[in-house]
Formats: sequence, C-alpha cells, structure tokens
Amino acid sequence: MLVLDGLEVLQQNAGDEYGLIQSADMRALLELLAAPWHSCFTLVTSRTPLLDLLAYQGYAQRDVERLDILDGRALLRQLGVTGDDAALDRTVEVWDGHALTLSLLAAYLAERHAGDIAHLSDLPSPDADEPRYQRVHRVLRRYDEGLGDAEQSFLRLFSAFRTPMQENAFPRVFRGLVIKPLPIIMVTPLNEAIVALNDLAFAKMLARLEAARLLRYNVINGTYTTHPLIRGHYYRQLCAHPNRTEAHVAIKDYYLSNVGDEPTWPTLEQLHPLIELVHHTCQTGNYDQASIFVWERIDQGDRAVLTHVLGAYETTLDLCLEFFPGRNFGTEPLVSKPYAKGWFLNEAGLALMSLGRLADAEPLFQRSNEINVKDEEWKDVSRNYINLANLLAHRGELAASTTMAYKAIPHYAEDKESEVRSLCRLGWALHLQGQSAAAGKHFAAAEMLERKITPSVRHLYSDLGICHATYHWRTGDIATARAITKANMTLCKKYHWQQDISQCHRLLGELAATEEKNESARTQLDEALKIARSISRHDVLIAALLARGRFLAWRSDASASRSDLDEALDMATRGGYRIFETDIRIALAWLLALAEDDPMAARASATRAHAISAQIGYHWGCVDAAEALSRYQKVISTS
Repeated sequence: MLVLDGLEVLQQNAGDEYGLIQSADMRALLELLAAPWHSCFTLVTSRTPLLDLLAYQGYAQRDVERLDILDGRALLRQLGVTGDDAALDRTVEVWDGHALTLSLLAAYLAERHAGDIAHLSDLPSPDADEPRYQRVHRVLRRYDEGLGDAEQSFLRLFSAFRTPMQENAFPRVFRGLVIKPLPIIMVTPLNEAIVALNDLAFAKMLARLEAARLLRYNVINGTYTTHPLIRGHYYRQLCAHPNRTEAHVAIKDYYLSNVGDEPTWPTLEQLHPLIELVHHTCQTGNYDQASIFVWERIDQGDRAVLTHVLGAYETTLDLCLEFFPGRNFGTEPLVSKPYAKGWFLNEAGLALMSLGRLADAEPLFQRSNEINVKDEEWKDVSRNYINLANLLAHRGELAASTTMAYKAIPHYAEDKESEVRSLCRLGWALHLQGQSAAAGKHFAAAEMLERKITPSVRHLYSDLGICHATYHWRTGDIATARAITKANMTLCKKYHWQQDISQCHRLLGELAATEEKNESARTQLDEALKIARSISRHDVLIAALLARGRFLAWRSDASASRSDLDEALDMATRGGYRIFETDIRIALAWLLALAEDDPMAARASATRAHAISAQIGYHWGCVDAAEALSRYQKVISTS
C-alpha cells in the first residue's frame, strides 16, 4: 500500500489545466499505479481532482467532505478542548468538520482560554456558503490578531521557504546575523521585531508557534515546515509587504553561504540547495546572477549535469520557468544578454521535448534561433537546428528533419563539434527514409571527424553513437553495431550519462535478441528500462518499453508484453512520436498474432502501422509492417 498525501502541490490549481498533474514523472507513476494488472493499492489525498486518471478503471474518487461528529469531537478532545459534548458537536458542525480548521481552533482555545469551548464565540462563525478553505483563512486572521509582531514577522519570512527549512537558517534569515570580517546584525522592517528578541524569547516564540500548530518541527532531521494552506496565508502577506524582496535577499545569502562546493557527480538531492538559491536570486530580480548559478554551479558548464548526467528534465523545466515573467514561456526571458535569452529558450525547449511535449518545444527552438541568428551566435544556431532536426524526426516529419540537419551544418569551419552532430542528425533522417548509402556516408564522415577532434575515441558516442549503431543494426551489420555500442557504454559510464547508458543497454538487448541470445537480451532490456524509469526522458523510456515489449511478444509472454507496449503507445501518441507509434503498432501486431492468437487484430494493427509509415515516408516502418502483414496473411490462410 502506498499513501501520497497532499498531492495538490503537484497539480495545476487554476486555469484551463486545473487538476492536471504538473510533473510528468508523477503522472506516469500514478498511471502505472492505476493499471489493473497489479495488486498495489494507492491512496492519494488532494484538494484538487485527479483529472489525469479519470479514464482508468483502477481509479476511484472519494470526496471526503468532512469529519463526522464523533471523529470531530474526538479530535477536539485530543487537542485539549474542554466542554460538554453538545458544544463540541456544534463546533464540528458549524466549521464543517474540516480537520485542519478544527486543529487550529483547538490550538487557539488551548493557548488563550485553557481549551474552554465556551470562548469560541469570540470567533465569528463562517458563512453557510463560504468555501471550506476560506474558513482556514478566517481562523488564521483571528490568530493574527493575537500574534505578536515578532511571531507575524517570523511566519512571513518562513513562508518564503519552499522546502523544509534547516535550523541553521535562523541566524542569517530571521535574526539578521551576517558574518563578514566582523559579525554584524542586518536589521530590516521584515526582521526588526525578531532581532529584538534574546535567545530565550526566540525559543519561546518557536514553541508557541508549534503549540498553535502554525509550525511543525521534525526532530529527526531538524527541519521546520507548515501546512501548505498556512504557508499560503502568510506568503500572501509577505508578497504584499513593501520590503518583500529583502526576505529573498536574506534567504539567497543564506543558501549561498551554506551550499559549499558542488560534488563532481552530484545527486539531484545535493543540488536542491542550489536550485533554491536560483529561485530566491530570481525573486530579488537579479536574473543575470541567477543564470550564472545555473550555468556554473548546477550545470557545471558544458557538463550539463542536470540534463545529460542526471536526466532531470522536470527540474530543468521548472528552473527555466524562473526566468520568464509569470512563469510563462510565451514571454521574454528576463536575463539581459541576447545569448542568455537564446540559451534559456533552447534549454526550455530541450526540457519540453524530453518530457514528450514536442509541440510546445518547437516554437521555443525557433525563437532561440531568431535571437542567435540576429546576434551571430552561430554555434548556438547549429545547436537549435540540431534540436529541431531531432524533434521533427520524432514527429515523423522526415523531409523537414533532413532540411534542419542540413541547416545545422556550422557556418564556420572551426565549430567541429557542431559539424559532427549535424552530420549525424542528417545521417539519421536519411536512414529513417531508407536512404542507407547516403546515411552511411554522413555517419562515416561524422565518425572520422570525431576521431580528429578526440583521437582517443574510435566511434561516435552518446546519442550519436546510438543512432550510428542502430543504422548498422538495421542494415545487417550486427558486429559493428555491437562494437560501437560497447565502446559507447564504456564512455557513458565514465561520465555518468544515465540516459545514454539506458539506450546502450537497450540496444545491446535488441542485438542479443536478434541473435536469439534470450537470457542476455532480457537482462539488458530489464536494465535499460530500470534506468529509463529513473530519469525523465520520454523518448528513452518509450524506446526501452518498446524494445522489451517487442522481445516479450516474440517470446509469447502476452501479459508482460501487453503492459510494456500499451504504456509505450500511450506515451507515444500523447506526445506525437509518430516513428515510435508505428514501431509500437508493429510490435503489437506480433503480440496479437504470436501471444494472443488474434491474427485478424494483428493484421489490422500492422495495416495501420504501414499506412502511417507510408504517409510520413518512414522506410523501416513500411518494411517491418509489410513483413508482419505477410506473416499474418499466412496465419489467416491456415487458420
């Protein structure tokens, strides 16, 4: 059993996408948990309906309107409220049995009136048609009337923290202690009431806020948190304060003095303080400084730690949004330099493309390119065209992908790395269209150029090596495909490129399956899928699901194959991956014929795949679908 409490923080809470899950990874997990073929029971609590799951038979929504009278009374008693049962029951009824509201009321009575329910009349009753969560704010407003200046100041400052706050934030953020050549106290209108407290008074204030249930302390890791509704109440107050920027300045300086040196191979958890540093720096309006933190400390320059090493594209997307007004990609990035604007547009496009949002990514690449062309940043122009060529290939727009790959060829001879990538993207687009001789020529030229750039490297590597090896596999040269992939695997493991490691395992598994080395194939394919699920690259995950699902179909493992292929098809059709869609439909045709004994449905699936392939000019889809149709026709004739 799995319990996910308070999922609304990951859902859209307004607008046309109300209720939709913001995180593609979380959405994929919940869809997996809602599938009918396992026995895992998942309980999710949220103030917002889970609209992503409405189509799943394994999903059932239960509206928890309120605590009943008995449970509400028991909660009040447990929290120290005294009085007769009838008075407590009336309180539960008037306040609609909302657990958080009742908890706050109980703490209010306990702190001010020794828990006597008779004094609740001091608090105006809610309106009959008042939204339940507005009632929380009604109670909090009454709390505010009884809070001292220091307590209100503390809660406003505390609300600026998006994640659990460590105790070591107290000196710098709340008490204004700055260590320079000599320690000094920085007093601002936001913290002056707190600075006036001595240590004992400060500790008593924290204890009172905890007793009032406005603050929660985790004794295990020494962090402070609060309920999202309480944080929202005080964050609105902070945002209305004329000195609100000073809160983010203090928190930025706190993180900056505590993050330390970045590990060479950081985990996403280790990068969280730096991500918060970027957020608060952006909130101060210093977007250029924040961008330097992204490039130098999070991505660590060309190493692209967040994306290429960790595959954390959800985090990348959220980080990019910090640099756009209103977190809207339709606006202009807030950095000052043109090349920086182009970089953030491209990086956001790359994140969207990796998360399966191909249609949303394309205009960002185009806008980035317009800036880079105008600014004559030709290396970045090549990068944008390469990304567009990759996106268009996924969508099955193969002629356009070829055009973009040609345009990606660098405008000056010194940019050899971009030339390698553009040649490979050109070779890949031609390969998908069945122009094997031309594709092979471009792949060979790219490999030769890469050897000149890096003499220690004998083959193309990373995603380019995957494309090159796949070309050799599909054209019948399994030995070369395996040699390229093994060399690629060694290099990718050296540099911790998880997405590429997954693809190497996947391709080695497909090569083993081609030679009917079933045990080796299954091991490699399982590992590929395991890694793919640990990162947020949709194309990598779809490819891993497709490869294992196809292998299992050939081995007549109907249930496991169906699970993989159905998940892959859903992701592919939702994201607009036409090449993947045709390959998955062909694999489903094999599954229907070989494992599920339904040759008519198999022929229908293969026919549809053939039609799509012919429409978009996907040569290998036509070849594979025609082979499947020929096999199924024989099955039908003899059945």
